[in-house]
Amino acid sequence: MHASFTYLSILIICGLLLSACGQSVSEQDTAPQLRSVRTHTVTPTFGNIWREFPGQVDAAQKADLSFRVSGKVNQLSVNEGEEVAADQLLAALDDTDFKIQLASREAEYNRVKKDFERAKQLVEKGVISRSEYNNFESQEAISKANLESARQNLVYTQLKAPFAGFIAKRHIESFEEVNAKQLVFTLQDLSYLTVKVDIPESVIIKSQRDGNVEVAALFDTIPDTPFPLKIKEVATQPDEATSTFEVTFSMSGTDAFNILPGMSVTVRVKPPEGAIAKSDSFFVPSHAVLEDETGRFVWIADPSDSGLGTIAKRSVETGVLTAEGIEISQGLQPDELVVVAGMSKMHDGLQVKLGKQ
Repeated sequence: MHASFTYLSILIICGLLLSACGQSVSEQDTAPQLRSVRTHTVTPTFGNIWREFPGQVDAAQKADLSFRVSGKVNQLSVNEGEEVAADQLLAALDDTDFKIQLASREAEYNRVKKDFERAKQLVEKGVISRSEYNNFESQEAISKANLESARQNLVYTQLKAPFAGFIAKRHIESFEEVNAKQLVFTLQDLSYLTVKVDIPESVIIKSQRDGNVEVAALFDTIPDTPFPLKIKEVATQPDEATSTFEVTFSMSGTDAFNILPGMSVTVRVKPPEGAIAKSDSFFVPSHAVLEDETGRFVWIADPSDSGLGTIAKRSVETGVLTAEGIEISQGLQPDELVVVAGMSKMHDGLQVKLGKQ
């Protein structure tokens, strides 16, 4: 009897335990699994934020050189990449025909000049009329102009450097027949360079309001070496497609690095120290900003005391893209939490766990 009671008690206890375990598993299966999200805290931006823009290097002074007369090239004195001095001879044409023409013009002018000198004496004596004298005077002037043209054409058979620089490109070969104005050399002065970049109107306005801004050029192949830039020119008419203004900066040449025209460069613009950005302007990671048919938006996590958050969709207006992220000009407030991971799984009202930022 006692043994039967004990056995029955054991069966009852095991049944209760199994029932409790089953209930625990069932409750775990039906309990909601909250998604954990990473967020970015919106903070005010101060003026010490770099903004980056793509640009291109160009020579501050360059010229496409050509002969002003036609002929056969019999001398090429320089090669591509060679440094030349101002007024240095670069190339020359065969000047045989030009010398012959000059000698002919000289002989012709000497004859016409003598006739004109005699005409002066004859008109004073009344031997010839004033109109006849004017004809001699006109012939002398024409012959003199032809002589000067022949002399100048002989000079034009030599091509000289108008300024010191480097031969960027040679476009012809020796003994080639060239026409007047045909491109022969491209000459570039690399003692200082220019950098051209398209700047948004918001940056143009701010730079005019705050005064001079700090600008530097960066090259991918020269890491951690910024090159100071100075504003040289600012276009007053924007590009119709991009609404940006072309700004030309000047940059000193350097012997330490081989920086050449045509190279790509990143221009970093920094407002003056202490300048404060607009109070409603913030920067968030660019990938946190999404877009649909209604426009651009972010997901906001409204936190609670329990460490959870409620997701809400927030429309925003964006500005420039910088190294700090994308600018949010409207739609955010300080200390709000912007979701920066798993945005495709978000929807209004979703409960989430707030992970580490």
